[in-house]
Amino acid sequence: MGQRGPRPLPDNVRAFTGAPRKALRAADLSDGVHPEVGLPPMPQHLSPEARKEWRRITPLLLELNLLTRIDRSAIERYVRVYGRWQQTERALAAQQQLLRDQKRDPTEALVQTTPTGFVRESALSRLAGDLARQVELAEQCFGMNPSARARVVASRNDAQYRLPGMDDDGAGRNAFSEL
Repeated sequence: MGQRGPRPLPDNVRAFTGAPRKALRAADLSDGVHPEVGLPPMPQHLSPEARKEWRRITPLLLELNLLTRIDRSAIERYVRVYGRWQQTERALAAQQQLLRDQKRDPTEALVQTTPTGFVRESALSRLAGDLARQVELAEQCFGMNPSARARVVASRNDAQYRLPGMDDDGAGRNAFSEL
């Protein structure tokens, strides 16, 4: 089930329309857990299109503190679906180009005629639409569109709490060995 209520308006639209400022932000978890911002390792099984999108989007999300190491499966789902969407769109464009070369209407690639004569949406066209919707849903997880950004809160690395003796410099490692 999706998020309840209407999608929030971006701040620039809200300012333009003169709508009163109402807090539509996600809950601030400043007292809770803030995963450390970092780049998760790229899965090896991704398609070339998905790998290209991974390399494009992860630095941008890191810059905004919207990607942590525990987000690997979410970003993997996004780039995998994005890659499949690109492949499907490319296959659809190839079919349209083939129809153009045959001096036929390229929109024929968007529909198919059943054996009974019924005209329906082609499988590639339907798949492209379904994948586009899945990409849009995955983008919302990381605030990659204006209305989703109003609901996303970046991870705050300054709120990271470390246990005594767990410093990265190695100086605290001996504190536990003496116990």
